[in-house]
Amino acid sequence: MQDNGKVKNMDLTFCTWNVKGVNEPVKRGKVLSYLKSLNVDIIFLQETHLKNVAHNKLKCRWINQVYYSTLSAKTRGVAILIKKDTPFKHNSTIADKNGRYVLVTGELHTTPITLLNIYGPNHDDPEFYRKVFSLIPDIPNSNLIIGGDFNLVLDPYLDKSLSKKTTPCKGSNFIKTYMKNMNICDA
Repeated sequence: MQDNGKVKNMDLTFCTWNVKGVNEPVKRGKVLSYLKSLNVDIIFLQETHLKNVAHNKLKCRWINQVYYSTLSAKTRGVAILIKKDTPFKHNSTIADKNGRYVLVTGELHTTPITLLNIYGPNHDDPEFYRKVFSLIPDIPNSNLIIGGDFNLVLDPYLDKSLSKKTTPCKGSNFIKTYMKNMNICDA
């Protein structure tokens, strides 16, 4: 049951963070310790820089589910971490072989949910976003949560980090059109 952003009267917290590598045990420990202090239920990490077997190092006493996509080199990489007491039941995972996205479907209690974590290319590539968004399943009454580092500016007028205003790139135009067509938000 969904009620104003709550699933079965349960508030969920999400966090998305480009960690720029968590290979080093000290940095990984600091990242996990900070995330634990935030009391976050579902975490989207980008640029994990971990190889396949190393993603298990993200599991700890309070995180029991880790879904990831990785590249063979120690670059890129995304992961979705789910806190131990979050009632998530996994259905399926689609992981990009280039370490740029991971899409996970499942249920929170009995509510269908789709989680998508993206680490976008650092150049304008609308085809990348077209491909990723085409993977999103058409599940009636499902909740879609997208997090990540898109490496693009969706609205140059709202982006305070730009010294001068720029025109939106083709990738951001595709995302805004997609979101508007899916009634995800007013774009």
